[in-house]
Amino acid sequence: MRPTTLVQSPHLVPCKTLPKLPQTLPFPFFPTHLSSLVCLHTFSICSTFRPFVICPSCGAGVVVYMQAVLVRWPRHIFAGHCREITAFLEYLMRSLKRLLLPLVVFLAFLGIAYYMHGSLSSFRSEAFDQTQRIFSYILQVGIWLSAAYFLNRLVHVFIWDGIVSGVFSGATPRLLKDVVGFVIYMVAITGIVGFVFNRSVTGIWATSGAIGLILGFALRSIILDVFTGLAINIDRPYKIGDWIMVHGGRPELHIIGSVKEINWRTTRITTKDGNVLIVPNSMMGMTMITNFMVPDVHNRHEIFFTLDFSVPPDQVLRILNAATKAVCTEDGLKAPLLYPKPKIRIIRATPMGVEYRVRYWTIPKHVSPGKARHIVTKSILEHLQQAGLTLAYPKQDVYHEKMPVRQLNSQSVEDRMRLLSRIELFEKLSKEDLDLLATSMERRFFEEKEVLIKRGDSGDSMFILVEGLLEVFADIHGNGEEVKVAQMVPGHFFGEMSLLTGEPRSATIQASTDIIAYEITKENISILFGRRPEIAESISETVARRKMRDVEKRTDMTNEEKDEQASSFSTQMLSKMKSFFGVFGEK
Repeated sequence: MRPTTLVQSPHLVPCKTLPKLPQTLPFPFFPTHLSSLVCLHTFSICSTFRPFVICPSCGAGVVVYMQAVLVRWPRHIFAGHCREITAFLEYLMRSLKRLLLPLVVFLAFLGIAYYMHGSLSSFRSEAFDQTQRIFSYILQVGIWLSAAYFLNRLVHVFIWDGIVSGVFSGATPRLLKDVVGFVIYMVAITGIVGFVFNRSVTGIWATSGAIGLILGFALRSIILDVFTGLAINIDRPYKIGDWIMVHGGRPELHIIGSVKEINWRTTRITTKDGNVLIVPNSMMGMTMITNFMVPDVHNRHEIFFTLDFSVPPDQVLRILNAATKAVCTEDGLKAPLLYPKPKIRIIRATPMGVEYRVRYWTIPKHVSPGKARHIVTKSILEHLQQAGLTLAYPKQDVYHEKMPVRQLNSQSVEDRMRLLSRIELFEKLSKEDLDLLATSMERRFFEEKEVLIKRGDSGDSMFILVEGLLEVFADIHGNGEEVKVAQMVPGHFFGEMSLLTGEPRSATIQASTDIIAYEITKENISILFGRRPEIAESISETVARRKMRDVEKRTDMTNEEKDEQASSFSTQMLSKMKSFFGVFGEK
């Protein structure tokens, strides 16, 4: 290949004929593709230019060179091996690019000042001296201001966008950046007055103090906003990115949104509707604020539903719990959180029905409170619809016939029959059988702490609890000491084994409060068995099932073993009943 000859120019240093260099020089000296001709021309031009060009050119060249090295070197050397290093170097390259303009301006003023110092000294005329002095002032002022410009950008890049953002995991408030920038430029202006113009700084500060006092009275509301903004940045009741609620005079005036910016006068909040709300800092300082992301990013929300009294509470709790869990996720990115677990509670009874509370948790920065409420409410309404239920609403009942019974009267035989029909032991009795028992059973009242039955005593009656609370005591350790093992609520019954078989009492029952109970004696049940002996078999099966439930809690049994054991219990029970009553004939 023919050698390359460089043509000498008046502006270039003479150069000999050189062989052509490789198109791509080895890393890391020149990551970009430069031919030898371009390289030699570049070095020749740089060597002939004056210092006022070399200074900014070198500064800019260093920045550009570092950008090229930081971009191309990691891509070729660390590709596929060190992504973290590559990301860091690319971040450093972007930072250097942002510093390029202030650095070039600063170095340009230094270079011009260096060049003009040598040239202007040869002129002696008074006019030129004045021009030189003015130009010197301009250069010195430019140096101070460009230095402040560079320092402010340096603080932005490495302090605010680097260290502070990394430590606090969020954007630095604009107000804090502006305050620091203002201080930097004020120091630069003070330096210009004191060092460039050789003037006393004290007089300037005194004059500015008087002017500031006048402006303070005129702009007191704005100043209040500014200082409140500073207090917010120091106290940090909320920060950029937090979801907050600004309380109004009434609940409908509450504002919920995400903090987007905190500047000199205002705080900007993006509401859940997508609107930007601009609130003066003074108002934010005087208003009660709820921060949904402090002290934990998990935020609790509650929704209330009211259903009719006729719907069993257990059914409602089951449906609401399933509906809420159905839309929860473990990460909480687009829905409520699965953990902490949602909770369903009965709050109170209202004129419309029973009010239930649904409590769930969210991460507000992933899903807004309004969207989470929509997701949960939609799921609950769908589950209620599938279950054939609707929410309670204001209504008025109009009856054209006899009104249904709303309360039971313990003195009424019909109401006593309804109470008996709810008892598992008598659920298969006919209306005539229930009427017979309801007429003969006795209503009993016991005071608090009074013992109804005592363990080991003989007895031939059973009790049905209607009102109040009972405590059950038993000797579970076999040492003769009785301890509380359970409690009974209205609807429970006890003593059926003594009533049906004459066995001694197996536990002590004591009234925890004043109670009302119905007592059914052996004489009452004997009349029923005398009329319909087949009822004994039905009752014995019910007692056997009840006993099996207690056994299953203590042992693990297969279905076959359970059926066999229940059949054995039923047979034994029926045999004891026949022996105790002595009124059964052959079926």
